[in-house]
Amino acid sequence: MERSTRRSLLSALVAAALLGVVLLCRARTGWADWYALRFYPVWSGAASWLSARLPVSLEEWIVLGAIALAVIYLIRIRKRWAALVSLLLWMTVWLYAGWGINYFRSSIYQRAGKQPERFEAQRFRQFLDDYTQQLNDSYQPFDELDKERLEQDVKQFYSALPPQWGLAKPKPWQKPKRLLLNRLYSAVGVSGYVGPFVSEIQINEEIPPRQFPVVYAHELSHLLGVSSEAEANYWGYRACMASSDPQIRYAALQSLLPYVMRNARSALPEEEYKAWQQTIRPEVKEVLLQEQDYWQERFSPLLGRIQGWFYDLFLKGNRISSGMANYNEVVQMILTLEN
Repeated sequence: MERSTRRSLLSALVAAALLGVVLLCRARTGWADWYALRFYPVWSGAASWLSARLPVSLEEWIVLGAIALAVIYLIRIRKRWAALVSLLLWMTVWLYAGWGINYFRSSIYQRAGKQPERFEAQRFRQFLDDYTQQLNDSYQPFDELDKERLEQDVKQFYSALPPQWGLAKPKPWQKPKRLLLNRLYSAVGVSGYVGPFVSEIQINEEIPPRQFPVVYAHELSHLLGVSSEAEANYWGYRACMASSDPQIRYAALQSLLPYVMRNARSALPEEEYKAWQQTIRPEVKEVLLQEQDYWQERFSPLLGRIQGWFYDLFLKGNRISSGMANYNEVVQMILTLEN
């Protein structure tokens, strides 16, 4: 056996051992909570401070570099198979140690001391009436977005959250990074993401101004330790609703509309659902159609299905049992936590 192969195998064994330790947190929620409350805030603050020295997304370059290296190893697989195994294991260790252990922490319901609210028709209808009136009353044409004010309002909201919610505090240097592959992200339906390697916020630069506030607040919550997509939707909504800017509050209510519609379609009789749709202000429905058309023009069904399938498997493999459907659970979260 060549010396380089032996070194790669030793490296792979070390990575596998570390991965085993990391994944013990999957079965021990207390360990994952300690990570989320004690280790992760320090790591993410330091990593994001270092990565902030560069205006471009370091996460993108790390992933692209790892893919390029993996392709080289695959081409030379007969001699480099051990190096490929080592690379994949170390990237997995880095993913979980840098952010992914947050998947195994206590849920937002446990942190709030509540059980998820069961569906009650009267309660849901009252929520639907209140939400629709707020949405209709808040509508306004969207002018140019003041991103500095948005950042100030959202970070102020997260900074003021009580410790029981278990989120790290945002830092002044944590800002969205410039991306190379915006068109690819649009093609697979990704509006933003948080990289697990060096704690960066990434937001697709093709996103319309009206959708930017909630996507920013959503992704920032992930950076602060939120793993559930429903919880990130909840905090994104709450953070924007707390803004002093009426445009941002309207953006929050508008962003919730697709999830409310999906819940209403499944919860209400067909005639009642259609009647409720008629109570939505025409301008609001027009905004929804414009946003859907905008993304549909950029979306690739093939690439989108592939990305959605992989991400669904990834979520289900990390204790998000509903997979991609987790996004829609934000309505239940609002009904439970704001009751």
